[in-house]
Order: sequence, then structure tokens, then C-alpha cells
Amino acid sequence: MEKYRGEIPQEYVDFTKSALLKGNARSFETLGGLLNMLNNMASYDLPADYIKKEEAFVRDLTSEKVIELANKYIDPSRMYYVVVGDAKTQLGPLEKAGLGKPVLVKN
Repeated sequence: MEKYRGEIPQEYVDFTKSALLKGNARSFETLGGLLNMLNNMASYDLPADYIKKEEAFVRDLTSEKVIELANKYIDPSRMYYVVVGDAKTQLGPLEKAGLGKPVLVKN
């Protein structure tokens, strides 16, 4: 997570922007997708043009803006990481990762 607070190549930002915008366009191709959009608008009191505003925000993103937002909202020291897997193979590397002491939860 610390990487997002430093340098991010613009090509990575451009790739992500393209994927988000294309995925957003596909989400309105079905009646179910349109219904979901209307449900979100009603549930979260979103304005009729919220999708246009979101897309404009994504289109205008730059590497510098992503870094600015990451520094504002991402604080790795306050994050919790959830890892699911085999403790026999994963616990050792997790302990060495420097993310804090892993807590093993068994069910």
C-alpha cells in the first residue's frame, strides 16, 4: 500500500482508467444493470447525473492526483490485512512480511 503513496507511472493510471470506464459502460447493457443503477440512485440519494460526474472524475485522473488521494486516504499503519489460506505454508512468510504480528483464526 505504501507504493500508492509514492510514484505511480501514468501508464498504470491510464490502463486503470480505461478498464473502469469500459466496465462502467458494460454495466448498463442489461435491464438488470439499469435497475441496479436506479436502485443505487434511490438508496444513496444520488443525483441523476452522478454517473457522468464519476466518469469525468475518472477521465481526469492523473498519476499526481492518484498519489495525492492515496496520501490523503491510505494509512498503511492503520490497515488490517486479511489473508485466507493454509497456515502451514502462509504463516511463516506473513510473519516475515513486516506487516505486524499475524493473528491466526481457525473455525
